[in-house]
Formats: sequence, structure tokens, C-alpha cells
Amino acid sequence: MKYFITGVSGFVGRYFVEYLQKKENDADIFGADIAPSCNLPIKYRQIDLIDKAATSEIIGNYKPDYIVHLASISSVGQSWQNPSFCFVNNTTIMLNILEAVVQNKLNSRILSIGSSEEYGDGEMPFAENMPLNPKNPYAVAKVSQELLGKLYAENMGCDVVMTRSFNHIGPNQSERFVVPSFMRQIVNIKQGAENKMSVGNINVARDFLDVRDVVDAYYKILHRAKSGAIYNVCSGKTFKLSEIIKIAEDISGININVEVDTSRLRPNDVMVIVGSNQKIKQELGWEPQYDMQQTIKDILLSMEQNNEK
Repeated sequence: MKYFITGVSGFVGRYFVEYLQKKENDADIFGADIAPSCNLPIKYRQIDLIDKAATSEIIGNYKPDYIVHLASISSVGQSWQNPSFCFVNNTTIMLNILEAVVQNKLNSRILSIGSSEEYGDGEMPFAENMPLNPKNPYAVAKVSQELLGKLYAENMGCDVVMTRSFNHIGPNQSERFVVPSFMRQIVNIKQGAENKMSVGNINVARDFLDVRDVVDAYYKILHRAKSGAIYNVCSGKTFKLSEIIKIAEDISGININVEVDTSRLRPNDVMVIVGSNQKIKQELGWEPQYDMQQTIKDILLSMEQNNEK
């Protein structure tokens, strides 16, 4: 089978490639990203997917069986800094991929990655049949991306499956994100490079899922879901950021001096977000394999090993 993966150089893209190569010995993988290179053993092309003609050309020539669309401005904080760029980027790329499939008359199945941020706030746990109420620019862009997928699935004959993915974490995630940012500070404190930890609001609670469970869910959705289906990809559990810090303290064997940095605080922060994963469990037989303690342990170990290189 031929897989075209956008955003392949990113956090999830690398894990998906590794998962796919273990799952299918003969998988033919073509990755695309705005980065100059991806350092993965696959076919690769640097491309800005906002370029409609280039997107259509690369997809039309490769003729993938599956398109895994991971490319995205994926930070809520970044979306507040530049709302228009986030919206234009995330919606235009999705539209260009859909148009490439239609114009080249392909039967490619498209996996479109959405976000738990689409739900906003409301009754929890969030389930797929609940109304969407986006509260930040990133969430608005992801709702629009999802609506484009549904529109082309229902009216243009595209084979699209979609997720609403909750927070995912794991080794080698960018330190722009909150958990790896905290873990980096903890490693530095343990090694004597820092003496305190700078945080934002650590009372917020989120539904975190290990990236290795995330890519397993994506593969099952890609291969087992009905066209047009939407699935939450989540653990179904919440952890406050303060609880994650405590887990990391216990693993590291240190006590941490925590200090609030007002620049890390976000406007309109939803205090609790948790999803229901009953639909993906019942319909696709997916189950998460990693608990929070193992994930945090692996993140810390990876950072310490990288420091030694």
C-alpha cells in the first residue's frame, strides 16, 4: 500500500512512519513537509502545501492509497499570536488535498486530524455527537478543516475519515508544548542547570494520550473506519499539570520550586478537558497501552540521553 503523509517531519509523523514500517514490511511511504529534510528512511519532498498546484502535482503523480494529513499549525498559543496565519494555513492545506484527490480522480482515503479544542467547553466527557464550540483561533481552524472533510465526503465522493485528537505527549515532542517544556526544566534542575521551574496555570486538567497510542489509533481509523466517520482519540482520563509535575518529581527523586510566569498564562483557558473514547474502543477495538507514569518516565529518559550525546 502507498501512504502519503503530510507533516511527516513533525512529532506524530515520525512515530507514524515507525509504526507503519513495523506493521507493514512492504509499505511504500512518501512524506511531505515544509522542512528541508526529514531524516527518515522514506521518499521525501519539501513542499509548502498551501501551493495548490504543487500539492495536486505531487499527489497526482504518487497516487496514494492513503493520505495521512498531519501538517498543521498545532499550537493554541501560536494561534493567538497569529490567528490569520493559523486559519489560512490549516484550512487551505486541507482544501488543497481534497481538491488534488478530486481533480486527479483518485480513490485515496484521507485521514484528517482534528482537535479536542473544537469542543470548547460544556458537558464532559466530550463525545463525538456533542456540539462544537471552539474558543480559540486554532480550534476555529480545526472545525473548518473538519467541515471541509465532511463537505467533500458527502458531496464530492471523497473517502474521508476524521479525528478529534486530544493532547498527546511522548519522547522527542517539541518543547513548545507544555509537558515537554516542564520535563526539560525538571531535567535541567536535576542536573543543576536551573534552580526553579517556570509555569503557567498548572491547575488546568487535560486528557493526555501517549503518542504511541495515538498512531495506533490513527492506523485503525485509517483501515477500519467507515467513510465520513469521526473519532475522538483520547485516554478518557484527566491529569492536572500539577499532577504531572508531581509524577516527574517522584520519578526524578527531586523536589521542585515552582514559580508562575504570567507570560505563560493564556486567555480563555478551559480548566478541564476530557473526552470519551468509547466509540473508537467499541467500533474499532482500540485500547491505549501506555499509562502516564510510563510516558513521563520515557520522556525524561529520552531528554537525559539526548543531553549525554
